[in-house]
Amino acid sequence: MAEAISVVIDATLLTLVLALAAFGLAIIFGLVGVINMGHGAMLTLGAYFAWWGVEGLGLPFPVAVMMATLGVALVGLLLEHLIIRHFYDRPFDTLLLTWAFFIVTTEVIKLVFGPDFRNIANPMAGAIEFQGIAVPAYRSLVAVISLIVIAATAIMIFKTNWGVRIRALIQNRQVAALLGLNVAQTYKLIFALGAGAAGLAGALIAPMISIDPYIGNVFLVRSFFVVIVGGIGHLLGGTLVGSFLIGGSETIFALLSGQVVAQTIVFLLAIIVLRFRPQGLLTVK
Repeated sequence: MAEAISVVIDATLLTLVLALAAFGLAIIFGLVGVINMGHGAMLTLGAYFAWWGVEGLGLPFPVAVMMATLGVALVGLLLEHLIIRHFYDRPFDTLLLTWAFFIVTTEVIKLVFGPDFRNIANPMAGAIEFQGIAVPAYRSLVAVISLIVIAATAIMIFKTNWGVRIRALIQNRQVAALLGLNVAQTYKLIFALGAGAAGLAGALIAPMISIDPYIGNVFLVRSFFVVIVGGIGHLLGGTLVGSFLIGGSETIFALLSGQVVAQTIVFLLAIIVLRFRPQGLLTVK
């Protein structure tokens, strides 16, 4: 029983961490329709900004996380204003442009910070005892923050006047513009929100991993699977369902086989789901 509880806890924590990592992509892809291949670079920037804030500026970790979130949001805002806003009607071009952003940003990170591994000390070391099982305290905190961020964003989009405008924009951009909605400004805010969410994820995940210029690669493919499998546009339920299929089930399969085999099985499972539910698990046909 203790082993089963431990597996469930590990799967839940990994699910929520992956949900946080994928959430910025879910916002931009689901609400604006841009296939943001630069999502991994934004997450990497968040990790490096947090490291720089802690190690370079001597800031407390929570302050460094806020700095990283705002910094990456600003980068996303500049990317949208200078480049992406000219190509909203050309989705393939935005894919190529955001992939170019990913490549350029990765090289800039190597030039500025170097290719060496960086680390942030765990700001909440130790474990929480639950039913005789030691649960990592910091990972649990990140899981809780993930739920709060996703739920708060979903409430903002589906329960506020600004959210109504966003959904109207998604339904019909031309009609929304005729009714007085500032389409360009709304797109900027959404893009900055998604980039900031990626920066937040990178900053919070940084103490759990070794930071290098390519950490975004680890999360990019998984994030796309999470968003597409869960259902594009389903910010809360879709992100969580997709994260459990990709992240949570990987933990379970890893107990029965090696990590590589587990990842292969999970990705095959995701492909099968997309074959029969290409619109996502939570999207109504």
